[in-house]
Amino acid sequence: MDEMKVNLSHFVMALITVFSMTGFTSCSWGDKNRGPLEDSGYNKRLGLQREKTLATNEADTPKKIPEPDAEQMEKLGDQYIRQGNPNMAFIYYDKAIQMDPKRSSVHYKRGSLFLSKGMIDDADQEFDIILKNDAKYALAYEGKGRVALSHGKLDDSKNKLEQALKLNPDLWEAYSLIGIICDRQQKFKEAVLYYHKAIAINPKSADLFNNLGVSYGMAGEYEKALQAYITAAKLEPEIDKIYSNMGLVLGKLGRYDEALEAFKKAGDEASAYNNLGCVYMAGKNYRAAIAAFQKAIEVNPRFYVKANENLKIAESMMKAQVP
Repeated sequence: MDEMKVNLSHFVMALITVFSMTGFTSCSWGDKNRGPLEDSGYNKRLGLQREKTLATNEADTPKKIPEPDAEQMEKLGDQYIRQGNPNMAFIYYDKAIQMDPKRSSVHYKRGSLFLSKGMIDDADQEFDIILKNDAKYALAYEGKGRVALSHGKLDDSKNKLEQALKLNPDLWEAYSLIGIICDRQQKFKEAVLYYHKAIAINPKSADLFNNLGVSYGMAGEYEKALQAYITAAKLEPEIDKIYSNMGLVLGKLGRYDEALEAFKKAGDEASAYNNLGCVYMAGKNYRAAIAAFQKAIEVNPRFYVKANENLKIAESMMKAQVP
């Protein structure tokens, strides 16, 4: 059977050869009054045939696939980050570093991954490697600022972040981190200034507006805090902490019904009443606090332990308040 296939193949090839030779003969000598070199139609067809043959040969020739380089490995790592797969991203970042040990952008991304995993010292090493090769790499100083902040070294962190901003004033996260440092140092008005600088660069960040609201609230500027939370909620309506913070500020403004609705968006009805009770208690309105805690227990008996503890505190505070 195989032998028959081989013979048949030879036969087909022979036919193809005969037909192509015959076609060539009729095209070349079809007009006895003109030679082949004078036949412009023939020359044109011959040129087209040559172009077709060259194109076919080029298409049939397998193209050599270029070897992947460090840039491609980094891009693959970035793709996995976007897909929410940091473990695979790290593998490709590691390959990129093996190909190009001085690739600062990859060292920074590896350092950021280490930070997200709580591996602070490993992250710090990555940022140090960058600065040995490039002392003006702004993101490395931002990374070192994050490391210092993780260790609770607020002044050192702020210095590193300010160094990063001198090299690149568009690093909005550096402004945000300094804002966080100022909040921890209870410098709330200073924190507000840094959050505004961050927002000027990245006005679509709900987290920035939420942090701004916290600083305004801690500074006692509740109306401004409320506006910041409203903006944050418009940007990302699914973040529970925004509504919790909004409820607290509404409570400070005495808008308790609105506060309750905000708390409901942050959790279930029982937790909303419990939070409202805490707002009343902070305002020394213990009778209203007791009613709110009782409502929380009524709505969800499983919430009894937490709400009951708060209820007892409110009752004792109200008794202490009575002369």
